[in-house]
Amino acid sequence: MLDLLLIPAVLLVALALRAVRRGAHRTHGYLMTAAFTTVALRMWLRPRAFPSGYLEVVVGVLGLAGLTMILGRGALAWREGRTRNPRIPRLHRALGTLTLTTFTLALVFWLLRDRT
Repeated sequence: MLDLLLIPAVLLVALALRAVRRGAHRTHGYLMTAAFTTVALRMWLRPRAFPSGYLEVVVGVLGLAGLTMILGRGALAWREGRTRNPRIPRLHRALGTLTLTTFTLALVFWLLRDRT
């Protein structure tokens, strides 16, 4: 039943990606933070429900997402002219792609797991 919390997270990520394509970078950050919080809340509510090995993967993906959000703050600062390091947006974009791919693979493996 707690897996239903993943549906709003996926919707929030879709809305966040749509927002960044429109140029609303702050909205993108808010929506991605909300998605991260929703997934972390699901993991925190029932961590014993995970088979062995899943918890480590989830912590790894959440750590990767956290690092991406930290780089996102730097990318936003670059866009707003508060910093001069042009590498941060590229790093954020590359790490965001890696995070999204890793999260998608983990979600597919979670939904296709053997429940016997």
